[in-house]
Amino acid sequence: MKKIIDLNKRAWDSIANNYGKRTNQELSSTFISFTNLLPENGKVLDLGCGTGLPYTKYLVEKNFHVTGIDLSGEMVKIASLNVPEASFIELSMNEIEYHDKFDGVMSSFSMLLLTPKMFRETAKRVHSALVREGYFYLSLNEPINPSVEFDSDVFVNIMGQDMYSRAYSVEEVESVFLPLGFNVVKFHRVTQVSPEFGEEHVLEYIFQKE
Repeated sequence: MKKIIDLNKRAWDSIANNYGKRTNQELSSTFISFTNLLPENGKVLDLGCGTGLPYTKYLVEKNFHVTGIDLSGEMVKIASLNVPEASFIELSMNEIEYHDKFDGVMSSFSMLLLTPKMFRETAKRVHSALVREGYFYLSLNEPINPSVEFDSDVFVNIMGQDMYSRAYSVEEVESVFLPLGFNVVKFHRVTQVSPEFGEEHVLEYIFQKE
């Protein structure tokens, strides 16, 4: 597990300066729906915040109090410059230790960097971090070819850097989150294409903690 975290940390540190220049930075309608469910001036935790663009910046502009975490120190430095109104912490998401603190938690493609064991652990920590009836926004890739073993190709090259990134099926996601006491508020599936990441089959969820 530590080897994977270290590998991904080095990769994202190297990518950080160019990552904000990527083209696919539009906010999805599902993410906007998530923000509309949150209370005014609510507290939001951004898991894998990257450069802070576009998500953290949008949240701050909507007057939310945002804490962003990222395992890449270089990403955190850039995010702090891009969105000085938010708070940023260099930390792996599977190590967060919050309890009943946030009205909303979000993960935009960042949980792809987790092994199944880390994925389950992080889901538990997300549940703990949320207040009762709080909301969790999750976006990630599902396998393009469901017939291929999910763990057969989890080391990928993104923007010139090798890293661990694993797609998750609908069944896998829901088997982790629903038993914890989350309900599905919204589900969306879409295919998108970008120069940096190619063709992606994307799953989006809004979960609510019971």
